[in-house]
Amino acid sequence: MTQDEGWRELYRHSLRVEDPRSDHGKRHKLSEVLFLTVVGLMAGAQNAEDLAYVGTMHLEWFRRFLLLEHGIPSHDTFLDVLALVKPEAVEALTRAWTAALRLPGVMTSEGGHVAFDGQALRGSLDRAKGSLAVQLVSAYLTGAGVTLGSKAVDRKSNEIIAIPDLIKSLDLRGATVTIDAIGCQREIAREIRAAEANYVLQVKENQPTLLANCKATAAALARRCRPDEAPVLRERHTEVDKGHGRLETRTCILTGDLSAVERPGDWQDLAKIAIMLREREDLISGRKSRETSYFIVSNAAASAAQVAEIIRNHWAIENKLHHTMDVTWGSDAHCVRDRNAAENFARLRRFCDGLTKRSTGWGMSGRRVRMGIGWDPNNALRVLAGEVLEKARTRRPNRKDVGRFGMGVPKAKKPKPA
Repeated sequence: MTQDEGWRELYRHSLRVEDPRSDHGKRHKLSEVLFLTVVGLMAGAQNAEDLAYVGTMHLEWFRRFLLLEHGIPSHDTFLDVLALVKPEAVEALTRAWTAALRLPGVMTSEGGHVAFDGQALRGSLDRAKGSLAVQLVSAYLTGAGVTLGSKAVDRKSNEIIAIPDLIKSLDLRGATVTIDAIGCQREIAREIRAAEANYVLQVKENQPTLLANCKATAAALARRCRPDEAPVLRERHTEVDKGHGRLETRTCILTGDLSAVERPGDWQDLAKIAIMLREREDLISGRKSRETSYFIVSNAAASAAQVAEIIRNHWAIENKLHHTMDVTWGSDAHCVRDRNAAENFARLRRFCDGLTKRSTGWGMSGRRVRMGIGWDPNNALRVLAGEVLEKARTRRPNRKDVGRFGMGVPKAKKPKPA
């Protein structure tokens, strides 16, 4: 995709969003406000005031693509417009943008890993009105760093109700879905299998019977077999990591023996049970800790190494999405009391985060990509076109040639021949 096609796709899909405002007194087009919001967020804007400032600083550049008859909207206009637009319309818009601007096949998730988890938008908490913060459940494609979709949790509901609705709205064929213990529900397992995807669900105290069955299976695997008993088929995978001042050993034990599970048919296509053993040693204090987790797996062909990788990659939605939203994109610090505006900002941030991660090359991070767009908005066209931004690969000069402080080293005089 060329740079011209990238921004045109962005603006073309913006024109399809229904404008809820009346024509009386309307000064700024909805498509222009959405275009300014996306480019402004990619350029480093953290809130509505930053969006107005970025637009003012690069007004002449924006007028290459937009009419902007009345100039750049104020920060109040950005907030008011995003508060009026329906979150469902923005969700459909970000999915259309993602499908148009990303590489082919990303939205299908074929053979990929999709992690589901919820995050509270703390900036939307309104103690004066007694309203809780908006809770947003996201589906994150770990391999590509793309948010496939999001669903807001109803005020009188929880993630257990929102996750099935989000699963139904996505194309998850051939993917592996992971959810934290709150998503270990029979209905959710059925919805995942109905979407032609596999699941790896963590089992905790919210499913006491299933947890007891998993512990019984682990105990049966640990004890020695009697002479008249057949050995239990199991597969083991161990990996060791050293970093951050500690040594961690992770062992995944995978078995297809479901004899200890009561009514396994209640869990759609349950095929295996995974036991994950984690042993950590602090290299400074010498303290050791051990943790055991249990998972249910629907893919009968999965190996212990594959399941271990999927379980570890589930944390990408915490480390690479939620943490990035809070720290890099300033989601928690942006106080937006209106629930619609908070949801719309969160969805647009997730879309822009996927674009910037797609364009991170050698020596670059998502933060540096945003800084580059803020300094030179032409880089936004490169990001929308899917180009990779890289740092210039310059060779560091040898200290022997330039000296300690770059002042140069005098050449040694050759001795005169005798």
